[in-house]
Amino acid sequence: MALATEAHRALAVSTLSLFAVVLASSAQAQSVTFGASGGAPSDAPSAAPAAPASTSAAGAAAGAPAAAGSGASSGDAVATASVAAPVAEGGGGSPEWLERDRQLGEASSLGGGVGLLHMQHAQGGAPGQFRMGFTSDFFSAGFLCTPQAPCASPSGGAPITSDTMNHVGATLTLSATLLKWLEAYIATGVYANSDSANQPALLQVLGDTTLGVKAFGGLSKVFWVGGGADLLLVNGTGAVGLDGNATSAKFRAIGTADLRGLESHFPLRISLNTTYSLDNTGDVLASTEAQSTTMEPVPRIDRFGLGVNRVDHVDINLGIETFLVNDRIRPFVEYGLMIPINRQGFQCNDHSQAFLTYGDNCLQFDALAPSKLTLGSRFYPWKNGFNLLLAMDIGVTGVSNFIEEVAPTPPWTLYVGGGWAIDVWARPPVEVTKIVEKPMGLAKGGRIKGFVHEKDKEPGVGNAIVAFDGHPEITSLATGTDGRFTTSELPAGPYKFLIHADGYKDGACETQVASAAQDVQLDCPLEALPRVGNVVGHVRDAETQGPVSGAGIKLLDPAGKELRLSSDSEGAFKFENVSPGAVSLEVDAAGYMALVQPATVKARQDNNADLAVLKKPKNPLVEITAKEITIKQQIQFALDSAVILPESNGLMTEIADTLIKNARISRIEVQGHTDNTGTTEHNKILSEQRANAVRDWLTSHGVAPDRLVARGYGQDRPLVPNVTPAMKAKNRRVQFIILEQQPASSLERH
Repeated sequence: MALATEAHRALAVSTLSLFAVVLASSAQAQSVTFGASGGAPSDAPSAAPAAPASTSAAGAAAGAPAAAGSGASSGDAVATASVAAPVAEGGGGSPEWLERDRQLGEASSLGGGVGLLHMQHAQGGAPGQFRMGFTSDFFSAGFLCTPQAPCASPSGGAPITSDTMNHVGATLTLSATLLKWLEAYIATGVYANSDSANQPALLQVLGDTTLGVKAFGGLSKVFWVGGGADLLLVNGTGAVGLDGNATSAKFRAIGTADLRGLESHFPLRISLNTTYSLDNTGDVLASTEAQSTTMEPVPRIDRFGLGVNRVDHVDINLGIETFLVNDRIRPFVEYGLMIPINRQGFQCNDHSQAFLTYGDNCLQFDALAPSKLTLGSRFYPWKNGFNLLLAMDIGVTGVSNFIEEVAPTPPWTLYVGGGWAIDVWARPPVEVTKIVEKPMGLAKGGRIKGFVHEKDKEPGVGNAIVAFDGHPEITSLATGTDGRFTTSELPAGPYKFLIHADGYKDGACETQVASAAQDVQLDCPLEALPRVGNVVGHVRDAETQGPVSGAGIKLLDPAGKELRLSSDSEGAFKFENVSPGAVSLEVDAAGYMALVQPATVKARQDNNADLAVLKKPKNPLVEITAKEITIKQQIQFALDSAVILPESNGLMTEIADTLIKNARISRIEVQGHTDNTGTTEHNKILSEQRANAVRDWLTSHGVAPDRLVARGYGQDRPLVPNVTPAMKAKNRRVQFIILEQQPASSLERH
């Protein structure tokens, strides 16, 4: 089959030239509008976004700001200039321009519309943005002729059971956002396939072109819907120009969930495309089959090489995209399923004969739905709309089980490409205000050299703000690290300064500048504010993280002073004017065990202290008897060590809660005991170490140290004979013996 001609090549060159002209025109438009003094291009919407007021200040800072303390007065001249606002890294300017810069990062799919690789999003760029893309694809695999699905020999010999298909292709796309809800695009593809089992071996397709439009809009900040239509212009085979009968169309419905619109800004976008394809590409084979004397269908290698299907199909594509490294890396995954629909009423050859001869099944006997999985990522090395693409298709179905009506699916295809987006709207100008100092018309007097310091102390107060009272036209000053400031030359007269510094009461000082030029020394003392801090936080359930309201909270400051309050309905609390240093927080909440937690307070700031309390167990492990606080489980230690194991933290917390809430028990002996394993001296030391470890844990969790005394008895006081392992385990224990206590009262906490 003569499937490639010089005319086809000429058509491809013409198409590429057309894209080059459009690109050059877009670039020229961009250079013209960005060089303009301001406003949108003439064919853009009537009003470009206005620059925010804050931009003027930024422009002034970038231009020629007046020096601090320059002494500019109402006699100064004011000059203004318009400059183009640059695209700052990370965005800048008005919210609308920040959104336009973000939309500049959208990229085109192979079909031309904004999306992933094969599918589109129900989103697009901003009006006045253009996108260009070039993507190459290739693979090399032997999959079309196998022992299970042989190919007919071109020479009429034995069926061919192996082949090697080499594929290389390229796609060029151009899209434009015409309105905020409308996008138009064009894509043209060129590809070549070469298979050793075919005659001729080389199959080329040059200049198949897609024209399309997409409309879209947001239902909310997260959910978007859209739809589109594509017209596919297909080149014929063995002839010049398009094959009108093969012209095809696609009608697409799109849904997108962009989770970046959530308040928490989750970096994930999910899209679903459902497309009905009126696929007439099989008509390019009609003339070839009509000329065949055997009435045999065109072999599957030719069908694959030309990319044709004999029937319509419904395409379902699901894609997920995430955003990493400030949106510079965007991995994605797609899954596409093609469901054939025989609108054309194509009659497959006799099933058994076709399968024996060509290894192809028929759609009526084998309801195959070809599908593929795509893994890829786009990369944005710079924030200017340029991107790189790397992706791979993996054939899932249709790779080895072929049907006569549908082109085979390759086992894999690698895509490498790049794209570029440009915005032809001109950025709004930034008004830059420059202060030009002119003679004030008054005789200059002298400078004021001031010193700001704490009252009755010598060190200066750095970074204090010094403002001229009654002279708003003169810029405020800031003291240096030594607390000193110097004004420019000022006219003769009285001057008063208002001074503000963190940690100090606002102050004022004044002086007189004489008519003769001279420096005036000025002393400005400030009164320090109390050096205290605040403690803020929440009381939460340690398991559910829910708020605990009405909890009593006691704070013990470094001087031993107690402060008390209760948590509000949200579990929040705030202690104000707390002396800096180490403090202790104790929580008493109904139904929860007591919690004592240390904190550090720093002066002149809010110090966070979130408190997580544990609910009382349904089956308590700690019980108070007449002479002992008994525990129903043993405290677990590391082997031959005084280290308390984590699994005993709950039990230890319950013991601490019992002691804290029963202050009438004023003195307890913490006894350590061992079995008779090892020497008597070693066991004595180990039991003392374990008793002290328990005492230290309890005192660090709120139990007063003077209530606890630790003693180790080694192996001297066994509960049972040290005969069996179980008996020895019973002897390895910690006991809490009550030494002193007051009678129980009705006010005792539980």
